[in-house]
Amino acid sequence: MRARFGLAGVVLVALTLSLGAQTDVGGEWDITLKTQVGETTWTATFEQDGSMLSGKVDLGDREILPLKGTVEGNAIEFVFVMPDLDGDQPINLSGTIDGDMIEGDDGSFSWYGTGNWTGARQGS
Repeated sequence: MRARFGLAGVVLVALTLSLGAQTDVGGEWDITLKTQVGETTWTATFEQDGSMLSGKVDLGDREILPLKGTVEGNAIEFVFVMPDLDGDQPINLSGTIDGDMIEGDDGSFSWYGTGNWTGARQGS
């Protein structure tokens, strides 16, 4: 009887730890933004420390911007700021991680318009 409770306790602890585990998004990702003004592709490089994200977004034409964000379980949120003559424009992205893919939420992305986005880990 004692062995049963011991095994059940181990299983319960393992389930609790796996539910609280963070998904690893470290590395380079192709981010595709689809809005009414067209499709735009960027490269995001994520550096992850627990639930905290940092890194950069390469928009092309030598425009590389820092990003900050979080990962909670399989949910990701990050922001980077686009410099603009009318004032800096934050671009906020959130979505759900599924292995080497991210299904982005619909949102409003400053002058890019409204739409959705996806992410694909490079090399996958």
